[in-house]
Amino acid sequence: MLNKSVLVGRLTKDPAYFKKGDIMISTFCLAVERGYKTKEGTIAVDFIVCKAFGKLAYIIHEYTKKGQLVALTGQIQSRAYIKEDKKQYITEIICETIKFLNMPASSKSVIPQSKEEISDLISESAESYSKELSSKVNKEKLRAENTAKEYSDSNIDDELYNQYSNVVNVIKKVEESENNENTSSKSKVPSS
Repeated sequence: MLNKSVLVGRLTKDPAYFKKGDIMISTFCLAVERGYKTKEGTIAVDFIVCKAFGKLAYIIHEYTKKGQLVALTGQIQSRAYIKEDKKQYITEIICETIKFLNMPASSKSVIPQSKEEISDLISESAESYSKELSSKVNKEKLRAENTAKEYSDSNIDDELYNQYSNVVNVIKKVEESENNENTSSKSKVPSS
């Protein structure tokens, strides 16, 4: 079974942020277009309640604001609660990841209207993220190679191996001498 949602939309207001015990929680509403217009000629939009926990909640609270375009992945979760003696139901998205889709400075006043414009923004963002990740991987690989070279240049492995071999040889000699003593003492015991 699979419960995974991917949403791209705009925040309807600044995210709320609070603590419940030791857990940080952020809640916000995302306006997501359906991709068609209503009879009145307006774009059909769903308003989806989202919730994030822990470090992700803090990041959302710190770096997002009303009107910002974001892409997120998460799980759909339904729950019930009592309000004014009536049982209420709510369906929300529990965020797992979020990507901030910032528009270039020159086009910040222009809000993307078509699927193509939104798709272009997502592609640019994904490409940027991929380049950044590739750069980090290459830096980490270079650091690991340099560390390995330092260790091989200093012959630490050879020194440790030689010390280990010496200890093993000493233990073998002690065991052999104990075995020899046991064997010689058994042969001296008279049989009855």
